Amino acid sequence: MKTLVSLFFFLGLFLLGTRAQAYPEFISYGYSSCLTCHTNGLGSGPLNDYGRALWSAEIASRAFYSKSKSDEDIANQSGFLGSVEIPYWIRPHIKYRGIQVRTSPGSGTNDGTKFYQMQTDMGLTLQADSAGKYVAVATWGNVVPPAEYSQQHWGLYRVLAKEYYLRLQMAKTWWLYAGLMDKVFGIRGVDHQSYQRTYQGFNVNNDSQNGIGQSQGLILHKVEDTWEVAANYFVGHPGDSENYKQKGFSGFSEFEVGEKKRLGASLSSAKSNLLKKDMFAIHYRQGLSKGSSMMFEYGLIEDQDQTQDKLRGSYNLIEGMALLTRGYNLRAAIERYNRAFKPEEPDVWRWSMGLLMFPLPRLEIRTEFVNGRRFSTQSANDDTWSLQGQIHVSL
Repeated sequence: MKTLVSLFFFLGLFLLGTRAQAYPEFISYGYSSCLTCHTNGLGSGPLNDYGRALWSAEIASRAFYSKSKSDEDIANQSGFLGSVEIPYWIRPHIKYRGIQVRTSPGSGTNDGTKFYQMQTDMGLTLQADSAGKYVAVATWGNVVPPAEYSQQHWGLYRVLAKEYYLRLQMAKTWWLYAGLMDKVFGIRGVDHQSYQRTYQGFNVNNDSQNGIGQSQGLILHKVEDTWEVAANYFVGHPGDSENYKQKGFSGFSEFEVGEKKRLGASLSSAKSNLLKKDMFAIHYRQGLSKGSSMMFEYGLIEDQDQTQDKLRGSYNLIEGMALLTRGYNLRAAIERYNRAFKPEEPDVWRWSMGLLMFPLPRLEIRTEFVNGRRFSTQSANDDTWSLQGQIHVSL
């Protein structure tokens, strides 16, 4: 009951929002590159005008609209102020994400129910020209300190810059980014708890004093119809001390191997005074039918700190999404992580299944069961279960 109350409270509070987030799973709609919908061509961050319209007219449910209203009419209401036009050179964006987690559902106790404020962001996208060749993006947001991450009582802590960068279209298929951005690596999934994000240092619980996965640097990105490549040089987050600043490079590539099928590879090498981290991954995305897709990523991680030998481990993600009806999807994922290729090191597994729903162009709701298990050749732990309800609203 508390989960439903929280969801409907935030639904009412943010009902006038007009922007949402596109996901790599949507290759099934025929949009292979993130550049189609995002200001940042590698994904994440604010959507462009086309992405907003596409979200409203094709992804989200139209159950709350009359039959007389066409998809084009709905798309025309996808701006920050709905159908009210604002100057082309400015696009504000606001994002909220919260999650309620109940551990051991069915146990007869509510002591394990917690609500987390995951994301509270706001920012601006500025264009110097109507074609979008010269763009500046800045986003500020609430950031949870790493020391508080495991305390299960997140609130509003600190407002820090999460990203700020300039984007220059150098030629028809070449883009250059400079500033504070997400690092280039792998599939930019949307699950903030995923092993495909956490152990790579892209999440809040990483080798960062601030708990932010972004880094200052340069990204060179080339996008063609059937392939794209990107190279990223980064020097760490400006708010971190020298001990925590990860400096290095990463690269990403994806190639179309069939209709709605993309095979790619990524690599990264980074080093701070406290940790050296090298990674390599292969990844694959495929659209099965309109609205239904599958994704796969397998990666190797080598960590070396100041007190121990190199730890060589791996992770993998297999995810499938099936469209039930417009705006409503069934999503399932299996993940595994192993810190080191040693018999005594446990495999950590995470299984999840639930609904990914877009009842309005303005709103995303997720509900899912999550099973966790941890075992090695020498020991095993009892499974953990949780029921999660998440809400995501963007303007």
